[in-house]
Amino acid sequence: MSLTPSPMDQRGASASGKLSIGHFHDARGVAVASWDANGTFTEGNQAFLSLLGLNATTLELRHTTWESLVVPSSARTQEIMRSLLDVAGMTPPFETVWQRTDGAEVPVLIVSASFERMSGCGWLFALDQREQQDSQAAITASEERYRLVTRAAGGVLWEWDPQEDSIALGTGTFERFGWDIDDVPVPLSWFHQRIHEEDVGAMLARAEEVLTAGTTSATHAYRFRRANGQWAMVHDHFHVIRDETGQAKRVIGVMLDASERHALQEQLRQAQKMEAVGRLAGGIAHDFNNLLTVIRGNASLAMEGVESTNPLFAELTNIEQAAARATDLTRQLLAFSRKQVLIPQPLDINAVVAQLTRLLDRLMPSSIATRLTPAAETGLIKTDRSQLEQVILNLVINARDAMPNGGMLEVRTGEFSVGEGAGDFMPPDDVPIRPGKYVHLAVADSGTGMDANTRAHAFEPFFTTKSVGLGTGLGLATVYGIVKQSDGYVWIDSALGKGTTVNVALPRFEGQARRPRPTPTSTAVIKETHTVLLVEDEPGVRELAVRVLRRAGYRVLVAGDGLEALALWEDNPAQVDVVVTDVVMPRLGGSELVTRLRGERNDVPVLFMSGYARNAAIGDAPADRRTRFLQKPFTVPALQHAVSELVLMT
Repeated sequence: MSLTPSPMDQRGASASGKLSIGHFHDARGVAVASWDANGTFTEGNQAFLSLLGLNATTLELRHTTWESLVVPSSARTQEIMRSLLDVAGMTPPFETVWQRTDGAEVPVLIVSASFERMSGCGWLFALDQREQQDSQAAITASEERYRLVTRAAGGVLWEWDPQEDSIALGTGTFERFGWDIDDVPVPLSWFHQRIHEEDVGAMLARAEEVLTAGTTSATHAYRFRRANGQWAMVHDHFHVIRDETGQAKRVIGVMLDASERHALQEQLRQAQKMEAVGRLAGGIAHDFNNLLTVIRGNASLAMEGVESTNPLFAELTNIEQAAARATDLTRQLLAFSRKQVLIPQPLDINAVVAQLTRLLDRLMPSSIATRLTPAAETGLIKTDRSQLEQVILNLVINARDAMPNGGMLEVRTGEFSVGEGAGDFMPPDDVPIRPGKYVHLAVADSGTGMDANTRAHAFEPFFTTKSVGLGTGLGLATVYGIVKQSDGYVWIDSALGKGTTVNVALPRFEGQARRPRPTPTSTAVIKETHTVLLVEDEPGVRELAVRVLRRAGYRVLVAGDGLEALALWEDNPAQVDVVVTDVVMPRLGGSELVTRLRGERNDVPVLFMSGYARNAAIGDAPADRRTRFLQKPFTVPALQHAVSELVLMT
């Protein structure tokens, strides 16, 4: 540090003698002191004394030297002051740290320190920096908190200089997006090149609008490319700082990575859409099941009175067969809407796949090679066996149809855990799977693959990419419904030209497989004295059921809804042997009806009928050995058998 000759040194001692501490006694905030050739302070104003923690007397001051005042670590200050004593002159401003009499350290700005060799006197002008440093520390802490909050929110601070046309992205750019440019200015074009081509035009137009319209702040959403090539959904909040003429001097903002929230919103929209379509499909299937019950039942009754040689018999057979095929269609719709009848049981998925091997081979043309890759061991799952087989067959048929020119079909099994340590396989991040243990089934093909739009609609009912007449569009929809009804997950990995893998994850069952219970073979001895209370609001189904039951020899009491049934019951509850009731009816439904009846007689056998599955239809209604469920459309023998089983319990 160079020293400038002091004006006082040039003018001589006579001029300097006119300067005293009295001139600076009232100087507020400025510490002023004089010192001698030994570096000992001789006088100081009140600000100087307060800064050092001294009283108003000068007694203590005369024992204070530069060396005792400056903390040991400030060797540079000691060197400056020694040079000043040797050379004389004036120092430029510099910062140092003093030590008060109580031991506390005080940051000080030496505005000026001078020394005259002729008079042997030096002067010091200093400012207390504690308040300024505290303010700066508060600003720094505030900035750091803002940076931490921004990073915690998934954001990155940025600043654009319109004059330099450069943009600096702050701390977190590498961590969040993979670009190693934290706090390094880059050309604005670099930033624009990483915005999705479908979004960059709108983003630039929005920025131009804000800059020219005098707006101070705005928000815009766009896709920003990460260093690994993936796209992040960004919400950009920016603020324009303008000069006195209104021109933009700087633009500062924060990029918030909203990718996870955007993905969750998309999943919610997809789930809501599938739920709405499922309700529609389930409602249609329910109504059709009532109609099919009437068609199949009446065709079956009519066939009983016609000889097989009669041409009418063949026509009735065609009606019955067509109704049976329509029944399969409604069951697929119910499966998609998760309102299908399931009989869950513990199953080994490897055993199920192995037993389907021959059937799978027959489904495949010679141009397609099949490979089964079962895991060495998987846990059990608890689901309906026939429905699981339906899932596998549907996936295999879909895979076959995706390889018209041949290829490779592979069926794999395994297991994995979520939230309990990673296994050999993990579902992608966009599959919102609950923590737990899962058994995994994958059906992979080397076929044409799917684009993103096809994948998004693949599980919707009646959506198909096959030619007219080659598919119903219910294959994957059925898979989706069965898997969801079994508390599982299903997702697709696919790309055009790279084949498709459909993944199914079902919760692992920790219990043991149970032996199937023997099917009862006995039939009831029907007597005229057995009375059935039939409750059904659909006239066609009601009339059919009455005919079937009366032909079987039962006495039938007929009600159109729950309230009518209560009135018949109250006349003589003891004479009703079995209650056969629909579930969804106006005024009073079947579940509430049964609750009331069993409140008076808890041993009455009940047969529920519905176009929905048991759980979807009767929910928490009583389920015991005296309760049966018959899904519509049912056949005449099925109704007769179900009622006869309940009669045996009376």
